[in-house]
Amino acid sequence: MNKFDLHRKKTFTSHWNNFSQKPKKYQNSLRFLKIAKKKLSQFFDYKISIKINKNSNKKDESFTSYQLDKNVLRYRDDELLKIVHNYLSFFKLECSKIKLKKIISDYITVFYDSPVKELGSGFGFNEGLFLFCIIRIIRPNVIVESGVMKGFTTYLIDSASENDCIIYCYDINYENLEYKSQKAIYFNNDITINKPNLKNKHALAFWDDHTSQLDRLMFSLNEGIKYNFFDDDLSFLNFHSDGWPPIPSISMLKEIKNNIIENEQIEWIYKNKKGKIWLDNFKNINPINDVIYHKIFPNLFEKTGYRSHSQCSFLITR
Repeated sequence: MNKFDLHRKKTFTSHWNNFSQKPKKYQNSLRFLKIAKKKLSQFFDYKISIKINKNSNKKDESFTSYQLDKNVLRYRDDELLKIVHNYLSFFKLECSKIKLKKIISDYITVFYDSPVKELGSGFGFNEGLFLFCIIRIIRPNVIVESGVMKGFTTYLIDSASENDCIIYCYDINYENLEYKSQKAIYFNNDITINKPNLKNKHALAFWDDHTSQLDRLMFSLNEGIKYNFFDDDLSFLNFHSDGWPPIPSISMLKEIKNNIIENEQIEWIYKNKKGKIWLDNFKNINPINDVIYHKIFPNLFEKTGYRSHSQCSFLITR
């Protein structure tokens, strides 16, 4: 993580640049409100909170459109059991179907009890299922979450993990936070600034911070994090759909390793804004050889009726 962009609350990296990005509308007004809040807080000697909630009553479709018939739900859950079991088998993660069926049932209850109902572009029902099941099966004693947003995935991580599990949450902006975990320690900065002690720990990481997944994979390898989730793990074919993709993603690194992409640089357009990737910056630094297993989550729309919110993958290192 290099330079912090105030108007987007994002960071620039050396791998790519969205060089036609313009400041957010009303940015000057928001900056004035923040300065005024700080001055008033100092004058009156107490904290003043100013928050604009645009979607206070908005809910994700999964909380407003769902099946009621018990036979249909039983059929759906049996189909989900097959898909999740096959996915786990790819990683050689052992779990009996009886136990996995119970975990899936627990997940569904946890999901609909979520205190965060507006899920936006983050995880939804489909993605959360794999996150929840894998954490339950691996049972890590330390979990790193980089990129918290509203706290929905923190809620799932909290619900899936053991009571004595420690969660380290990192984000550069907590303005939208709706859920806080009692298990979690929160840091208002990048993980590279306050690194947790993960040596000899049974650790798992969830990366959803729009920062280079190459950098995050290098971090995991250096810190001994064997199990990793990478959200927005987009390939060269579909990364243009993301406004701030984590370039290079794990999928991109695999495509480069397999000589699918040989360009020195690539340009693209996202909503009429132009971006450029400099592939030479990371072509010769490819820790993908230290990855044993890597696979994108299956698309569950056919089984759940909910469209995937993002393209996430699970990865196990040596």
